Amino acid sequence: MSVTAKRDNLRLVAIVLGEAVSKVRNEETTALLDYGFNLYKSTLIHKKTDVIDTIELNKSSVSKVNVYPKEDVTIISKKSEVSVEYTKEVSLDKDIKLPLNKGDAVGKLIIKYKDKTLKEIELIVDTDVEKQGFISYFFKTFGDLLKGDVI
Repeated sequence: MSVTAKRDNLRLVAIVLGEAVSKVRNEETTALLDYGFNLYKSTLIHKKTDVIDTIELNKSSVSKVNVYPKEDVTIISKKSEVSVEYTKEVSLDKDIKLPLNKGDAVGKLIIKYKDKTLKEIELIVDTDVEKQGFISYFFKTFGDLLKGDVI
């Protein structure tokens, strides 16, 4: 018998094998779930709507695009660990090819604890980014020249 339960953003699965009596199976799965919920917690590090970084793009329809985690970033830890300091590393792709579509991955968010990688989450863009055409690139460059931004 397998059972799943969710409490306080923590989902657990309990599996009991080899027990013929359903009442005993139910008691054992309940005990397993209670044990897990009493000892472990889920900590939200970032929501999937949090801006993690901004990428500057050349020759594109927009000059900058925000980068978000593909999903909520959560870490499972023991409840007895009161204060845990996680380190976060952002690793963006070096060669981003245009066009980009909403949801395309452009890097990773790496969550570490004491130099041990706990989780890697893809970083995505939340908007479409087109490659800039020649004419719009020409007028942008010409405008930058007039402003003195290009030497």
